[in-house]
Amino acid sequence: MTASRTAYWRDYNRKNAAKKREQHAAFRERNREKVNADKRAARAAGKVTPRKVSAIRAVKPAVAKPRTDEGKAEALLTLREKFAAFRAKRAEGRE
Repeated sequence: MTASRTAYWRDYNRKNAAKKREQHAAFRERNREKVNADKRAARAAGKVTPRKVSAIRAVKPAVAKPRTDEGKAEALLTLREKFAAFRAKRAEGRE
Protein backbone atom coordinates (compact mmCIF):
# COMPACT_ATOMS: atom_id res chain seq x y z
CA MET A 1 0.00 0.00 0.00
CA THR A 2 1.34 3.39 -0.88
CA ALA A 3 2.05 6.01 1.71
CA SER A 4 -0.82 8.23 0.53
CA ARG A 5 -3.31 5.36 0.81
CA THR A 6 -2.01 4.49 4.26
CA ALA A 7 -2.34 8.12 5.33
CA TYR A 8 -5.89 8.25 3.90
CA TRP A 9 -7.06 5.21 5.87
CA ARG A 10 -5.34 6.36 9.04
CA ASP A 11 -7.14 9.70 8.75
CA TYR A 12 -10.43 7.97 7.87
CA ASN A 13 -10.24 5.69 10.92
CA ARG A 14 -9.33 8.62 13.17
CA LYS A 15 -12.34 10.63 11.96
CA ASN A 16 -14.79 7.75 12.26
CA ALA A 17 -13.56 6.19 15.51
CA ALA A 18 -16.31 7.74 17.63
CA LYS A 19 -19.04 6.63 15.23
CA LYS A 20 -17.60 3.12 15.14
CA ARG A 21 -17.54 2.95 18.96
CA GLU A 22 -21.21 4.03 19.06
CA GLN A 23 -22.18 1.40 16.48
CA HIS A 24 -20.31 -1.29 18.39
CA ALA A 25 -21.96 -0.32 21.68
CA ALA A 26 -25.41 -0.24 20.04
CA PHE A 27 -24.85 -3.72 18.57
CA ARG A 28 -23.81 -5.08 21.97
CA GLU A 29 -26.88 -3.49 23.56
CA ARG A 30 -29.27 -4.92 20.94
CA ASN A 31 -27.70 -8.38 21.00
CA ARG A 32 -26.81 -8.66 24.68
CA GLU A 33 -28.05 -12.26 24.97
CA LYS A 34 -26.15 -13.37 21.85
CA VAL A 35 -22.95 -11.66 23.00
CA ASN A 36 -23.20 -13.25 26.45
CA ALA A 37 -23.92 -16.67 24.92
CA ASP A 38 -20.87 -16.32 22.69
CA LYS A 39 -18.74 -15.39 25.71
CA ARG A 40 -20.01 -18.43 27.65
CA ALA A 41 -19.31 -20.70 24.66
CA ALA A 42 -15.77 -19.33 24.29
CA ARG A 43 -15.12 -19.83 28.01
CA ALA A 44 -16.50 -23.38 27.86
CA ALA A 45 -14.33 -24.17 24.84
CA GLY A 46 -11.27 -23.00 26.77
CA LYS A 47 -10.47 -20.20 24.35
CA VAL A 48 -10.60 -17.57 27.07
CA THR A 49 -8.25 -18.25 29.94
CA PRO A 50 -8.87 -16.52 33.25
CA ARG A 51 -6.21 -14.10 34.40
CA LYS A 52 -3.58 -15.74 36.53
CA VAL A 53 -2.69 -14.15 39.81
CA SER A 54 0.89 -13.02 39.55
CA ALA A 55 3.22 -14.24 42.26
CA ILE A 56 4.53 -11.68 44.69
CA ARG A 57 8.17 -11.13 43.96
CA ALA A 58 10.66 -11.24 46.78
CA VAL A 59 12.57 -8.01 46.92
CA LYS A 60 16.27 -8.43 47.50
CA PRO A 61 17.66 -6.20 50.20
CA ALA A 62 19.75 -3.39 48.81
CA VAL A 63 23.45 -3.77 49.47
CA ALA A 64 25.09 -0.50 50.39
CA LYS A 65 28.05 0.41 48.20
CA PRO A 66 31.29 1.09 50.04
CA ARG A 67 32.04 4.79 50.29
CA THR A 68 35.55 4.74 51.72
CA ASP A 69 38.73 3.67 49.97
CA GLU A 70 39.26 0.86 52.49
CA GLY A 71 35.73 -0.39 51.88
CA LYS A 72 36.22 -0.28 48.13
CA ALA A 73 39.48 -2.22 48.38
CA GLU A 74 37.84 -4.83 50.59
CA ALA A 75 34.89 -5.15 48.23
CA LEU A 76 37.27 -5.65 45.29
CA LEU A 77 39.16 -8.39 47.17
CA THR A 78 35.89 -10.10 48.08
CA LEU A 79 34.80 -9.95 44.45
CA ARG A 80 38.13 -11.41 43.32
CA GLU A 81 37.77 -14.24 45.84
CA LYS A 82 34.24 -14.99 44.66
CA PHE A 83 35.36 -15.02 41.03
CA ALA A 84 38.35 -17.25 41.83
CA ALA A 85 36.03 -19.69 43.62
CA PHE A 86 33.70 -19.62 40.60
CA ARG A 87 36.57 -20.37 38.20
CA ALA A 88 37.84 -23.21 40.43
CA LYS A 89 34.37 -24.77 40.60
CA ARG A 90 33.98 -24.44 36.86
CA ALA A 91 37.39 -26.06 36.27
CA GLU A 92 36.35 -29.01 38.48
CA GLY A 93 33.35 -29.61 36.28
CA ARG A 94 35.48 -29.88 33.14
CA GLU A 95 37.90 -32.46 34.50
